[in-house]
Amino acid sequence: MDIIITLWCHSWTSREIDDIENASFLLVADPIYSDDLTDAIFSTLERLMSRGSAKVLYTALEKCYNFSLSDLDVVANGYSHFRSYIKNEDEIKNLESRTMTNFVGKRMDFSQIPQYVREYERGHDIEIWQIKYFRPGFKNQT
Repeated sequence: MDIIITLWCHSWTSREIDDIENASFLLVADPIYSDDLTDAIFSTLERLMSRGSAKVLYTALEKCYNFSLSDLDVVANGYSHFRSYIKNEDEIKNLESRTMTNFVGKRMDFSQIPQYVREYERGHDIEIWQIKYFRPGFKNQT
């Protein structure tokens, strides 16, 4: 059974925890508005994805650009922080130490996803990611 539970619940019932442990996928939208929220989301995702059955996370996001005084340029710092949590499969295979917690992800190809709303033009800064949780000590996870 696949379910969607908002990550913003302050307390979950034991039934919700049981359901999430048996879920096969999770959905998150717009996880990169601030570094603190991104940290909180990945902390929660680590707890959720490390429990029960293996899960796949799908997330949709849009890169938000702002002028940075430290960079003196327009940058997508939130996106960079989001990406700091995600490794690609080659990075995981090449890690010498598998004791670290890692999220393994890949950006999905938009051309493979049908677009039903024709009045909306997809921008180049919108992405959908598929992310898996790499459990330290487990083999054949990617």
